[in-house]
Amino acid sequence: LTSTAYAAENSDARSSEFFWRSSVWLTKISSNEFRSCFDVTCFGIMEEVGARTIKIQKSTDGVNWTTMMTCSKESSTYLIDRNTAGHTACVSYTGSVGYYYRAVFVLYAKNSSGVGEMTVYSNILKL
Repeated sequence: LTSTAYAAENSDARSSEFFWRSSVWLTKISSNEFRSCFDVTCFGIMEEVGARTIKIQKSTDGVNWTTMMTCSKESSTYLIDRNTAGHTACVSYTGSVGYYYRAVFVLYAKNSSGVGEMTVYSNILKL
């Protein structure tokens, strides 16, 4: 299976000052399980870098979405790395066969000049 990256929707005008490259994707593990992953690289070393939140969303039609699970940097400390320019992490989820899934990532970086955030949607995966 290959990973698919999608263009970001900027949620902060300052995001371009922080993020050099990012990609997010869903990868099917079994008939009802998948991984939701991100890879982010910043311009320079950050105090914190990674994902502020990851929301796993489910749909019956691939259009209307309901959030099923939210991971945050406060409750899932592996979403953030410190004193580095980039970070990669994945979250596993067990879903229901026949439904569509996507993930919404809020990528995050913090340094002495402030905070940058960028909202990015993954590819859609049907189990």
